[in-house]
Amino acid sequence: MWRAGSMSAELGVGFALRAVNERVQQAVARRPRDLPAIQPRLVAVSKTKPADMVIEAYGHGQRTFGENYVQELLEKASNPKILSSCPEIKWHFIGHLQKQNVNKLMAVPNLFMLETVDSMKLADKVNSSWQKKGSAERLKVMVQINTSGEESELPALYYRFFFLP
Repeated sequence: MWRAGSMSAELGVGFALRAVNERVQQAVARRPRDLPAIQPRLVAVSKTKPADMVIEAYGHGQRTFGENYVQELLEKASNPKILSSCPEIKWHFIGHLQKQNVNKLMAVPNLFMLETVDSMKLADKVNSSWQKKGSAERLKVMVQINTSGEESELPALYYRFFFLP
């Protein structure tokens, strides 16, 4: 995976975003023509980055951000500067979600997607908590499926499916 972290510190967030988006578009141009023409979504992982850097990236057109810890996501997404400066921001939770953190995650402003749900119990809890929230929007969820048949905690092969309304 290509990372723009050191590049953004040296040349700025805008330059790094343009470079990453250019690479994404080059990959799109190389994909087989028989695949659906769905534009990829760049999720900027903002962990350890200050709110000002998120706002700067937003100012350069980035709308989708990801965090892998529930508490960090809640704090960043609830930041008054981010809320006022980034009205169209969409947050992805990209870490492993534990059942005891579901309600906290559902309180995240502008939560757009949960990556990934890996058990029926977790799916049921997420569904119940989202319904209690009463949001008119559907939460997008990637479901992790064990295709190897192994019963271990970490099966050999998983697929991520992405369900949209």
